[in-house]
Amino acid sequence: MESLVRFCLLAISFATFLGANVLSFEELKHSPKGLAKDYYIYRYLNETKPKKSEAKELRSTIYRYSGSLKKKIEEIAGAIKEPKLDCSGVSLANVVDANSTCQKAVISIKFLETMSKEDRDKLARDIYQSSPDLSNFIIGFDQSNPVKYYIDTNDTISYLKYYNLSSDKEKFLTDNNISNGFLAKLAPNWQFKTLINDIVINQKYDEFRKYLVKVDEKSVEGDMAFLFGLNALLLNSDDDALRFFRQSASTATFISKKDNANFWVYLITKDKKILKEISKSSDINIYSLYAKEFSGGGKIKIVVPRPHIETLLNYDYTDPFVWQKTREKVQNMSKEELLKFGVKFFTQNTVGEYSYMMERAHNYKLHFYPMPFMEHIGSDDVKRQALILALARQESRFVPSAISSSYALGMMQFMPFLANHIGKKELKIQNFDQDDMFKPEIAYKFANHHLDYLEKYLTNPVFIAYAYNGGIGFTKRMLQKGDLFSQNSKYKKYEPFLSMELVPYAESRNYAKKVLSNYIIYLATLNSSTKISQFFESLMIPGDGEKFRLNAQN
Repeated sequence: MESLVRFCLLAISFATFLGANVLSFEELKHSPKGLAKDYYIYRYLNETKPKKSEAKELRSTIYRYSGSLKKKIEEIAGAIKEPKLDCSGVSLANVVDANSTCQKAVISIKFLETMSKEDRDKLARDIYQSSPDLSNFIIGFDQSNPVKYYIDTNDTISYLKYYNLSSDKEKFLTDNNISNGFLAKLAPNWQFKTLINDIVINQKYDEFRKYLVKVDEKSVEGDMAFLFGLNALLLNSDDDALRFFRQSASTATFISKKDNANFWVYLITKDKKILKEISKSSDINIYSLYAKEFSGGGKIKIVVPRPHIETLLNYDYTDPFVWQKTREKVQNMSKEELLKFGVKFFTQNTVGEYSYMMERAHNYKLHFYPMPFMEHIGSDDVKRQALILALARQESRFVPSAISSSYALGMMQFMPFLANHIGKKELKIQNFDQDDMFKPEIAYKFANHHLDYLEKYLTNPVFIAYAYNGGIGFTKRMLQKGDLFSQNSKYKKYEPFLSMELVPYAESRNYAKKVLSNYIIYLATLNSSTKISQFFESLMIPGDGEKFRLNAQN
């Protein structure tokens, strides 16, 4: 829930809140390095008046020097003055003698344009040994079609450099179709992955997308092959989509992604053998749950730990430093060590930590669905209970003192500014401090309060999950745009599954799938009979309380 934002908070920046749990400078100096320390350093910098010298000293002890903490440190202590490579003296006369870093910084298309062809040829020869890629970039510059040259020479670096410099990127892609061999080399590059994701999800550059439909599926793997499959579907080429989805399934690095790709194979072919195969998956996801429902694939194998001992002696489960130390300790443990160490955490208050360790010990082939602190769940409604548990499992694995890299707090992972706003302004909790989010009873209370707000506009748990993770503003814009989860969709035979793949924010897209599978499991665990297919069906039909979707269709 790191990007969770409510309408009324969209314009609010991180504010200063005077709190009772700010550690002193001396305490921070001697605290162990990690996310917990980073969080408390951030509190100290924001909620006290630190000296410049203190900020500088604390900076050297930071675990993750980035984001809001880096910005705050630099406001007080100034930016770290890193030695900069001075390439200002590099010119046509001495570029050959410059180091490779300066050569890469200086040699651009504009730089090459100032040189004669003879000088460019000489430069390419002279730097070949130290910078073969840069040498090839220069050689390509003098070709009648530089981009074709880069494709023919398998030079992905120069190809992407030319793409990034292109003023008409659609024309660049359309005029320079890539070979299957070059595509295979280009596909693992993160820049190209980002490009293809943008093109497919946002349905841009139609002519280039039509070209991608016809490439050899063996030139792409895993996630990239999946994107190519989606692209083919969107262009009404189901047979080509099938090629890519089969390739994605056979090359997927995670079982969940293999199930996802195979599910699309089933949707296209209607081959129930594929559904039967997915139903036997060792992973629990929306596709394996759906497959079990429709193929009689057997019972779902989960573990619902129910410890009788209340608490672990001498272990403060609400202290982030305690969890930080524990988590670091188990990172490199063997299975045997994890089983031996983890069993002592089999208590009601540390069942989240216990489940975390047991899943690691069993290489995530055993799936734990704890239900801790139910006395604080705050609702008698089984659906609300299941939703809170589903969100908490995804957010924190029920570790009360969890802190994310962006300082989302506790089991329900509320950002500090939102926690303070809700605690002080909305719930008016006396003497509220954001560290109270590490208390399970407070975490569940805030979850109920926020879900009450979200359910004024949304009813389906999938949409609520999108809003919980990406923000209600993001969810509103997506639904009111009218092209996803709409009864007017051009791709009705593949809905709502296609809309679920086209949610523009990738983190929220995957998050909602996981929350829905958690939700189905927890409903069953709480003895509420339900079918996942019912939730898929309701995704296409606005409920009475879904104001965003109803407004979009009126």
